[in-house]
Amino acid sequence: MTSHTARRLLLALPLLAAVSACGRNPEAEAKQQELNIQLGDAVNQFQGEHADLRATIDSLRYVIAKQDTTIQRMAAVTGVPIAK
Repeated sequence: MTSHTARRLLLALPLLAAVSACGRNPEAEAKQQELNIQLGDAVNQFQGEHADLRATIDSLRYVIAKQDTTIQRMAAVTGVPIAK
């Protein structure tokens, strides 16, 4: 291979890469879009479940605090010591 041919090849490679990058596969893009939609749906579902769990935890904390207060009052009335 002569240096002139090698130089032409080196100049042609970036051009070939640029041209090949322009040709997109519509089927692959459609699949990628579908995957993006599914991922978005999964994230939304996760956020909904997280909000439900957070509400359940907050509710349980309220119940525990109320029971703790009731136990402390009963212990104070009866004179039973409570270990904290």
